[in-house]
Amino acid sequence: MLRFQRSYMHVIAVKGAVVLNILFCLTPKSEVDIIYDDASLFKAMQIFEKNNYYVLPLISKKGRYVGTLTTSDILGCIKENFDLSVKASADFPVRNVKRIREYKAVNGGTATMEDIVQVATDQNFVPVVDDDFNFIGIITRKSLLNWMRAEYHKTHPDEV
Repeated sequence: MLRFQRSYMHVIAVKGAVVLNILFCLTPKSEVDIIYDDASLFKAMQIFEKNNYYVLPLISKKGRYVGTLTTSDILGCIKENFDLSVKASADFPVRNVKRIREYKAVNGGTATMEDIVQVATDQNFVPVVDDDFNFIGIITRKSLLNWMRAEYHKTHPDEV
């Protein structure tokens, strides 16, 4: 398990545990491109192509985190269900796409630095949810590393 010195990070106490103040790394929901689970497969393909994404958070209309959708999921679905016909995908909701891999989410109120770093090790971003699994935003691996580097330099100003 990874251990970090407290001086490297801003921490807050929640229920006796030390947790990362995720506001330093969080990209809020309002700034995250998402796909709703009732959107068509064709709409998802347009979002992926337009923005050159490989993975997007999948959210219910009630705002709950459902999982993630990847380009591999879409390609597999088209191959299995539409004989590679993109036109037929216009009426197929993405909630019905078989997802190959789920991105693990963390609870924004209780996640520890270890939790977040462990998840970010295996994923490009960490979805952040509340106690009811409502989607709050994401922590990208890049923002986490940039924040950690900045915190390190605050405590070690003489090092490059």
